[in-house]
Amino acid sequence: MTRRTLLATALAANNPKRPFAFSAKGYPNWPIAKAFEFSAQLGYTGIELLAPITTNPAEIRALAKKHRLPVVAIMEDLRLTGDPAQHLARLETTLKLAAKIGHPVVETVVGGLPPEWEKLKPQFAERLAPWARLAEKYKVPVAIKAHIGSALHLPEDAALLCRQIASPYLKINYDYSHFQLQKLDLETTLRAALPHIAMIHIKDSTGAPPTHRFLLPGEGTIDYTAYAALLNRLNYRGPIVVEVSAHVLAKPNYDPESAARQVAATVLPKFK
Repeated sequence: MTRRTLLATALAANNPKRPFAFSAKGYPNWPIAKAFEFSAQLGYTGIELLAPITTNPAEIRALAKKHRLPVVAIMEDLRLTGDPAQHLARLETTLKLAAKIGHPVVETVVGGLPPEWEKLKPQFAERLAPWARLAEKYKVPVAIKAHIGSALHLPEDAALLCRQIASPYLKINYDYSHFQLQKLDLETTLRAALPHIAMIHIKDSTGAPPTHRFLLPGEGTIDYTAYAALLNRLNYRGPIVVEVSAHVLAKPNYDPESAARQVAATVLPKFK
């Protein structure tokens, strides 16, 4: 066993309730076994997979056990606009798989544009109800994400939808980078969503909307030392997941190994 593997094992044992995970989105075109192995070597204590997933659930469970690296989330791309039956069918496929690999959170954006929020709010609530029933059927939480480019772009509106549906299986994926770009305060937005948060995405940003660009965590101005301390103070124990934005992936010199190493060296220690 290498020194890094020993470190990863120790981290997992010491902080079992708040995994610090790397998203497989940041490892484009990598075999799933390589993603598990490399994340564990760097000291990450969880992994987020990217739907659609074609790997056999038994193989995923074996990899998670081998590397002591639980699957904490599955990233979906579902919309509450468009064809509801099509998205519901895809959601069920992902929920079925999630139930076979340890019941990780299934998280997704929900579509639409910011000016459409008031018009789409009733439709979102109506279409989220069957999502929540499916999530309860498979005992897998579904987390919706407030996104700066989406009709749902504020944490209080995501919390409102959760309260309206009133299901323990409809949750929030909180990502402060989207609220920082709207010049909103970390603690205020976190507290607005906190009762419903199932997971947290972290990344940074530069510039201002609509020409902003997302960055790796630690490359922007979010104070992760203060962020980690706030999560401790608020007793948040769910997973924290490093999201590698499409803006980062699109860079011609993007290197998955360097990206994962950089965040592990600069940001992961703040959350230990």
